[in-house]
Amino acid sequence: MDFIDYRTFNRKRLMPTSDIKDMGEAAPFGKQDSEVLHEAYSAWEALSHYRSQRTRNRNYTFGRQWCDPVKLPDGRVVTEEHYLHEQGKVPLKNNLIRQLVKSVLGQFRSAQTEPVCVARERNEQLLGELMSAVMQYVYQHNKMYELDSRTLEEFLISGSCFHKIGYSTRRGKTDVWVDTVQPSRIFFNNIEDCRLWDCTMIGELHDMKLADLIARFCKGDEAKARILHDMYGDVTEENIFNEHDFLNGRRNDTLDFYMPASSDCCRVIEVWRLESRERLRCHDTLSGEYYKIETAEKAAIDKENKERISQAKKQGIDAAQVPLIECEWFIDHFWYYRFFSPLGHILDEGETPYWHGEHPYSFRLYPLLDGEVHSFVEDVIDQQRYVNRLITMIDFIMGSSAKGVLLFPEDQIPDGMTLEDIASEWTRYNGVILFRPKPGSTMPQQISVNATNVGAYELLSLQMRLLEDISGVHSAMQGKPVASGTPSSLYAQQVQYSATNLLDIFESFKTFREERDNKILKTIRQFYTEQRYIQIAGEDSAALAEITPEQVQYSEVDIIISESAAAPAFRQSSNELLLALFRSGHITLQTLLQTGSFPFADKLLQRIDAEQQELEQKTQEQMQQLQQLQQLQKSASPKD
Repeated sequence: MDFIDYRTFNRKRLMPTSDIKDMGEAAPFGKQDSEVLHEAYSAWEALSHYRSQRTRNRNYTFGRQWCDPVKLPDGRVVTEEHYLHEQGKVPLKNNLIRQLVKSVLGQFRSAQTEPVCVARERNEQLLGELMSAVMQYVYQHNKMYELDSRTLEEFLISGSCFHKIGYSTRRGKTDVWVDTVQPSRIFFNNIEDCRLWDCTMIGELHDMKLADLIARFCKGDEAKARILHDMYGDVTEENIFNEHDFLNGRRNDTLDFYMPASSDCCRVIEVWRLESRERLRCHDTLSGEYYKIETAEKAAIDKENKERISQAKKQGIDAAQVPLIECEWFIDHFWYYRFFSPLGHILDEGETPYWHGEHPYSFRLYPLLDGEVHSFVEDVIDQQRYVNRLITMIDFIMGSSAKGVLLFPEDQIPDGMTLEDIASEWTRYNGVILFRPKPGSTMPQQISVNATNVGAYELLSLQMRLLEDISGVHSAMQGKPVASGTPSSLYAQQVQYSATNLLDIFESFKTFREERDNKILKTIRQFYTEQRYIQIAGEDSAALAEITPEQVQYSEVDIIISESAAAPAFRQSSNELLLALFRSGHITLQTLLQTGSFPFADKLLQRIDAEQQELEQKTQEQMQQLQQLQQLQKSASPKD
């Protein structure tokens, strides 16, 4: 996990001019704050039910559907799978939830969207185009389309999703990075506002190698490195053993707040809290600058005002006309971060370094009605359980019913034959059993019972229909074949109805993406330099020619998630519009090829440019020949 080095950047780059002027001296390294750590631990414990419910939903999604605990009459608690094995049954399953989730993901990927930046002022539209290009660049190097698909899958399973936006160096590149945060490692306060505006604390559990920990928090200070080495003295690079299998979720299911998941890692607890403090809001009437300071610095402001008045008196200026620094007391609310060791030592702390003034996380909880989270998968678990129960029951009935059982009376056994001989002869092709029946005795008979017709198949069909109705993902969206004679309009209407049923989930996820992209955009504007914009947009960009770096940093830009230009429907509609403009003579062929999305556009443009150059060259040669001819005619004409 990469962390942002909050103190390696210049103060002017980190904070707007309206923020605190003097951050003061750094706190002593390794001091303790048990109160904040205990609050974080309480929040972690309060989310235990959410984590267990997410684990259950994930298990059902990926086929582990007999893992619910069952309490037996003898007091034992075992899984349903273990209980069925004890009863001599085979726990069968038919995973329908996974197909529903894949259908929703396919619907999301088929309508590819991308962020579009729109400036609030009409005369700054070039800025919106520039920021759109930069956002597309960040999307590409973060593989955001793949990240969003996996995040939507998490959103469907757990009803929540978490991203973290930061600026750091990784993979040899210093840039804006977006990471998914494992829900089992996150914690936050009780939230009831569906917009998440009442979030006052959020944090994350990190597991880091000791060398990475020292490099992150010591920054070349050998004394701090020794302190960290003593804090985590039981962790060494050689103390490595595998406690879990790879490529499964059991490691995250058994996480502890204080202990790392692996013995060769160090646990670091990151906590962000919304805090408040008495401060002074200052307005320097001489320079027009607004900023805020600590109340303890009021004496320095008074001293500065006295010096200005004194200098003005020496110059004969009235004290009432001297521009002073005006101060106003207020309660300042700000986000404050702390990195803790498991023993409560603070490894790093400070106010948020971001211009957006918040924590670096973007998350969404669905639907958050009365503070509760319920996922798409949770709604269909009961139907999935009943389907599994029915197919297991049908299998058990078929296995235990009589199928060709032979009832052979003992007094009818022929002389010289045993029951084994009779069974072998009975099942042999063209077999013959010769015996002399006794009068009044029961004749041998074979019994075959069809005990499966008990309504189980009708119940199974009903539950599968209920699964589609409850989830809203009907067979048309899943691409299943329909009965012959079904009108195409009806089939398209069924697909549309399915999309409408999922509209609430998609819109909620779209809100999450817009809020995350806004944080990405603000982080870009905070840390990107003019040279970085040139590298992305190119030196010939019209926006860079007319926009100053100050406009990029302080202008208001909104994010809109719209249909991607790479989507087939978007390309087709835009190409049709351009062709109509070309036929009407409003645009040239070059404009058509440069603006449209045609597979042969680049090759055709190169050919047209080459032909134009040849034509221009021939025209210049003809002009030169004509000028030479005119000069010869003038020199040959007789003088007056």
